[in-house]
Amino acid sequence: MTPLSQSPQRQEPAAGTRLRIGHAVAAHRSLLGLAAALVGAIVGAAAVLFNLAIRAWTWVSTGFDEYTSHIGEAHGVWGWAPWLFLLFSPAIAGLLYGPLIQRFAPSAKGHGIPEVMLAVRRKGGRIPGRVAVVKILASALTIGSGGSAGREGPIVQVGASLGSTIASWLRMPVSRVVLLASCGSAAGIAATFHAPLAGAVFALEVILVEFTAETFGFVVLSAVTSSVVARVLQGDEMVIRVADNLTFASMSDIWWVALLGLVAGLCGLGFSKLLYASEDAIDWVWERTHLPEWARPGVLGLLLGAALVAFPYMFGSGYPLEEEAIAGDYSIAFLLALMLGRALYTSFTIGMGGSGGVFAPTLFIGAMAGAAFGSVVSGLSDSPVGVFAVVGMGAAFAGAARAPMTAVLIIVEMTGQFSLILPMMLAVVIATGASRFLTRATIYTEKLRRRGDILDDPVEGTLLGTRAASEWMTQAPETLTCRASAASAIAALRRTKETVLPVVSEDRRFVGLVSSLRLAELTQEDGSLDAPLSDLPLIDEAVAAAAPPSEVLGALRRTGLQSLPVVDTDRRVVGWVSERDLVDRMYRDQRRAIEARTQTSWGSRMQERRRNR
Repeated sequence: MTPLSQSPQRQEPAAGTRLRIGHAVAAHRSLLGLAAALVGAIVGAAAVLFNLAIRAWTWVSTGFDEYTSHIGEAHGVWGWAPWLFLLFSPAIAGLLYGPLIQRFAPSAKGHGIPEVMLAVRRKGGRIPGRVAVVKILASALTIGSGGSAGREGPIVQVGASLGSTIASWLRMPVSRVVLLASCGSAAGIAATFHAPLAGAVFALEVILVEFTAETFGFVVLSAVTSSVVARVLQGDEMVIRVADNLTFASMSDIWWVALLGLVAGLCGLGFSKLLYASEDAIDWVWERTHLPEWARPGVLGLLLGAALVAFPYMFGSGYPLEEEAIAGDYSIAFLLALMLGRALYTSFTIGMGGSGGVFAPTLFIGAMAGAAFGSVVSGLSDSPVGVFAVVGMGAAFAGAARAPMTAVLIIVEMTGQFSLILPMMLAVVIATGASRFLTRATIYTEKLRRRGDILDDPVEGTLLGTRAASEWMTQAPETLTCRASAASAIAALRRTKETVLPVVSEDRRFVGLVSSLRLAELTQEDGSLDAPLSDLPLIDEAVAAAAPPSEVLGALRRTGLQSLPVVDTDRRVVGWVSERDLVDRMYRDQRRAIEARTQTSWGSRMQERRRNR
């Protein structure tokens, strides 16, 4: 009994120490920079571990580290016939990760980035640490067993979870939890694609949707640290190796690039629509089987396995196929088959409950569309097919995700083709514009929209946001009973300096408002001040506790009253809203903005101290 009774006292000093450290780190930019670098280093190591886990399970499933380089060969270790391991590997993996996701982290299902966006922008950046562990295991099993999915979505969620966990463990303020979760997202992209700048821009453009110099610095620091750790641990090589240095041969080809931007952007947008249409269809079918949700990846994994037997080129992420397409080694018909196959297989992999990203499949689709386009116009263009394939990758992603800066940077960083920035920018802008013209949501926000989760509500930017009256009301200054006299009401109004006060019945239910104006009229008319308030005409105006700010402000504006009571469903007075309180809130908001404008740095504080000596 003694150890148990003493354990909370032993833990309390440790919690207090973490709190002090967390507040110190959150308050000082230099310490926060070290925290961002630490997050980057941890996420970089996690990304390497994730890649090793994928290779390990791919080796178990096929006998090779990358099966798409050995299509049609027997199992590299046990010599099984290709159809045997292709058919059963997805089902076996599904039976392993299905219960794991269902039991420990349901949010680990799917591509992960929408969950990170929601957590960062609506939930204070809180992502449980167990999500990182489950996501690594589930995604490695999904991709390593043949699931047609990417690595970037999982590692973004893993990185955000690790950053959020570190900040939460140190009990940092919400703004710093959000920042370190975003740093983890940037670090995940940077380590996976060896693209630190693209990782930082991805975190700002897709996750945070916020561009400040301070935030950018911390995110870049985390991304660079992550990329360095990943390069040290697993080598420095391009994710997609391009044999020759591709060059944009002639400016006359810019018109072809513009057309490709439209075509590839529509391909990326079409993939996004197919992804969610497939998910709806699979959900509809699975509901009618009455089987448990955890069994879904295992049962439907047999169908995926049968599809892989029919077209094994769709096994895993398929980076070697992209390299061959960029090199111009495939016919137009085969390129189109690969493009359509990737869209279908990825949609089924995600729809059946697999864990993996859609970033890499979108790039794959763009590469195939671009290579096919380049082959079609090869007789009319001076640029090689590979130029159009690389540009198509960026345009397809821009069409699906509407993240133009990320699309440009990640393609040139992961392929090393920095000379293609100019045509890439044109194609990406056209793809983004076409996508925005045709649809409201992106491949990431569509998942949240279908669930009813709103990321960017303009009302949130107002002073009161979307909070109900019960969340920002104050205490009623005083409540009068129906039996109280007019004289006592006058005294209460003078005492509280209010123009109206609520009147309640014997059972404490709201009856109406007594106003100073009506009492003044009563005095001028030589009326009896001993008359109970129940004999006076009262104002029947109040707002519900669940009323949104727009309704409360509308009531104040409509009635011309300076204050209104807040009542619950039983008409009992539970609070008070007033113009005076709103002005006070506006004043405090202005003061915070002024203080933020006058923030100082360490250097400026040192100079100030020297001047004061």
